[in-house]
Amino acid sequence: MNIRRLLPSILAVTCLVSAAACSAASSGTAGNGSQTQSSGGSAASATPASGDSVSQILAGGSSAPSALPAGLTKLPKAPEKGLKVAFLTCSDPSCALLNPGFTDAAKALGWNPTVITYNSAQPGQALQQAINAGYKYIATTSITLNTITPQIQEAKAKGVAIFGAYTGDQPQGQSNGLYGVAADFTTSAASGKLMAAWTIKDSNSNAHVLFVSLPIYTTLVAQGDAAKAEYAAACATCTFDVLGLSVTQVGQGQSPSAIVAYLRQHPSTNYVYLAFGGLDAGVAAAIKSAGLAGKVKIVGTQGQKSQLQEMVSGQEAAWSILPEQYTMWVVVDWMARLNVGALNQAALDASGANPTYMVDTPAAAQAQLGVDEGIWQGPANFQSQFKALWGV
Repeated sequence: MNIRRLLPSILAVTCLVSAAACSAASSGTAGNGSQTQSSGGSAASATPASGDSVSQILAGGSSAPSALPAGLTKLPKAPEKGLKVAFLTCSDPSCALLNPGFTDAAKALGWNPTVITYNSAQPGQALQQAINAGYKYIATTSITLNTITPQIQEAKAKGVAIFGAYTGDQPQGQSNGLYGVAADFTTSAASGKLMAAWTIKDSNSNAHVLFVSLPIYTTLVAQGDAAKAEYAAACATCTFDVLGLSVTQVGQGQSPSAIVAYLRQHPSTNYVYLAFGGLDAGVAAAIKSAGLAGKVKIVGTQGQKSQLQEMVSGQEAAWSILPEQYTMWVVVDWMARLNVGALNQAALDASGANPTYMVDTPAAAQAQLGVDEGIWQGPANFQSQFKALWGV
């Protein structure tokens, strides 16, 4: 994601995530300070708990996917046209990357989309505005259900369907008013496993990793948990520690100094793993200034232009990439399926998790910068593939 330096932006963060993603309750409260949690690798199992080997995980994340998930089927008929739909987006520039995907997908169906920017401290106001305006389907990003309970109840009463992105909420349809969540915890887990596998191989099973995260964001916690499990299952000689920063620390630009302080106290650390790109500002420069650039590699989830440029200059080693606009095409696809009575668990399972892949060389980073300035929109021609499924 884009670099975030200000506290309001951190509160409105989408991902992350990251993968990448990096969202949770928009009204979360910052912690009091850094928290470090250590966990060594385990020799109890020689293979990852998931059954996938390191090589299998890396093979699955070696390149950008070119097709939509196989589980998505063609709609039985084209959805009705002219529907009013809305997307509630946060004020951070990273959320703005999602906006074109929503509007383009909705227009492809002949719908009338609107993007509404919400106040992260009071997301319910924007949802109420959308409900009052008569939108049939409403998409959100980084808004958890427990922050919009009154509005959810009203949406249910009026037959308005809510869809989310970048949260860990579980969709239950009419029961809880939430019909689908894109870029969910499955995305977080895949990102954590991929980075763990990459560092295990890159280090020849000698990775001593510091995972830097914002623990108030549950998707980031899920990412770290998945990475921790992968190290424990696949690398008995690896270690994995967590540096939990507060929103205040990140907002005030204290992340680099906190990371360097940790590295000085733990000289065996050879990887700094950033949970999402917004934690990256100033880290490479601080590590270099501390004389640790040759000893510690910087890696992370959901890299974009700034992180790729750091890779090209040799300052950082590897970043996983997640799509932006594709996420919202998935949400609109679910809306279309609901409209024709074809939204089911199979469709949600097929596309709930974002695809991701690893960029791990300066040449690959340079190539990625040549495509939409490093912002990966999604699988090749995914828009045409969705339109074919919709019959439009």
